Amino acid sequence: MVVRRIRVAWVGACAGVAFATSAASAKVSINLDYTYDTNGFFTTHPEAKAALTLASQTLSDRFRDNLTAISPGGSNHWTAEPFDPNDVNSTLSVSDLFVPANTITVFAGASVLGGSTLGIGGPGGYSASGFQNWFDTLQARGQAAALESPATDNAPWGGTITFDTTTNWNFALGTGPTNKSQSDFLSVATHELAHLLGFGTAESWQNRVSGGVFTGPASGSVDVSPDGGHLAQSTKGSVGTGTQEAVMTPSITQGTRKRFTSIDWAGMSDLGWQLARFGDANADGTVDFNDLVALAQHYNISDGQRRWAEGDFDFDGNVDFNDLVKLAQNYNTSEAAVPAAALAQFGSSFASDWAAAEALAATSTPEPAAWCMAGVAVIGAAVRRRRRA
Repeated sequence: MVVRRIRVAWVGACAGVAFATSAASAKVSINLDYTYDTNGFFTTHPEAKAALTLASQTLSDRFRDNLTAISPGGSNHWTAEPFDPNDVNSTLSVSDLFVPANTITVFAGASVLGGSTLGIGGPGGYSASGFQNWFDTLQARGQAAALESPATDNAPWGGTITFDTTTNWNFALGTGPTNKSQSDFLSVATHELAHLLGFGTAESWQNRVSGGVFTGPASGSVDVSPDGGHLAQSTKGSVGTGTQEAVMTPSITQGTRKRFTSIDWAGMSDLGWQLARFGDANADGTVDFNDLVALAQHYNISDGQRRWAEGDFDFDGNVDFNDLVKLAQNYNTSEAAVPAAALAQFGSSFASDWAAAEALAATSTPEPAAWCMAGVAVIGAAVRRRRRA
């Protein structure tokens, strides 16, 4: 029996104010643990808890990885060592934390972060004693490629996310800030959770960065920020029927909302997450009638709060005809028609839309797995941004 200690360098921090020009269930779940929210931020702001939950579901809904449980016992023990959400310069010690299969534990809290820092998120380190298979479980959770050198997969036990208590936050779920001096909590939460899940922090991410460029089969070649942990500022991806600056750039404009875009998802795929394909609402590996039902139950809901599991396949928070087309493109490998009687329960208008979607899918080429959205020229008027790391 030997003892090992693993330190994980976390990336987070929306640091510094700068001026710039721009205007059914998934296999993996995120367990949000507020034990160390000793400042009471999420108790005082329950709407922040709802937004963090939505951010975590927006990401985990699409994950299809099978993560081994971390279950200490016998000669195998460990201590989770994430940073303290109430003091980012300190480390927590959580002895023999049990992490269920297909679950990631996130300790959430808040503190005064200083300057223009909005939030910090990152994976947690650990120390352990036991046998080799135990160390492999802690490092890779059954994902063999996370043990390779160089690693091409990522399977964290969890980590920490924290938010600034002095920021003027917008906690609304469906809409971005209406006040230009507010920072959008949902956008920042999604950004920092993605860091915790490995975006910019995992070895499998870092192994793909060279000369200021991240290269992967899904992303193609994409410029990264100087710190190597973000996409370059102004990198854009698709959302709905348009484009948007990626969530995982270093900063966000105050008074705006960002949604996870196609290029953000491509980065998650390249660092090792197995993503459900378009139309697979329940992330079970097939696109079938169960997925169609999930979409139908939320069809034409445009409140900005819909998720992958509810049929939002173009990342805009709404479920509409564009999502139906994406499902139709992969439905039963686009070969089997849905009986009209089965659609009748959703109403004649939905049945008509499905017929149109199926016809369009038959003449359309499904979107490729890789998206490479080049950075575009920024727009003229100077606006205040909050930078993130």
